Amino acid sequence: MGILAVGRWRARVGRPGGATESEFEFARDGSALLVVGGRGSGTWFPTGPDTFSYHILEELTEAAGTIEISQEGVLRGDEFVSNGNAVVRLANGTTAREAAISITAHRLG
Repeated sequence: MGILAVGRWRARVGRPGGATESEFEFARDGSALLVVGGRGSGTWFPTGPDTFSYHILEELTEAAGTIEISQEGVLRGDEFVSNGNAVVRLANGTTAREAAISITAHRLG
């Protein structure tokens, strides 16, 4: 596993209707966590010398279900930009909505 994105990141998550703040942690073992702005876990992996992908399954707070986050990122020093989508799935498996999201993040510490 590469170390490209290892660390804690403060992120601005842009989606239709506005933006929110979040924090992510990417570990050496390939695990990924959403730790602020929601709670979720998943994986990340390098896809090139300065690119990576990550996938996080976030638990919904307002209803039973999940948000599936899939992103492709580009690292530039202590910043990354990623783009992808988020799919909201209700507990019964139906898709409630889907949206393109973009994330800009800065490494903490």
